Amino acid sequence: MLKTCQSCGMEMAKEEDFGTNSDGSLNQEYCRFCFQKGNFTDPSITFEEMVNKVAHMMIAKITIPEEKALEVAKKELINLKRWK
Repeated sequence: MLKTCQSCGMEMAKEEDFGTNSDGSLNQEYCRFCFQKGNFTDPSITFEEMVNKVAHMMIAKITIPEEKALEVAKKELINLKRWK
């Protein structure tokens, strides 16, 4: 079942995509890049910093202008649990 990380918006389809809880079980809300062992990997990251991070990952993976990538990232992240 495809899920979306509620921090960065990454699609999580495989078991190894999911973060982990403190007991080692899979966390169903956050990916392995954002959440490990029951904690956020970067607990002090701000919304704007995450927008920048995600936008630059998009730029690296697909051909998209920076301005558009920032716009898309902000639009998507604002609806995720971590940023509400």
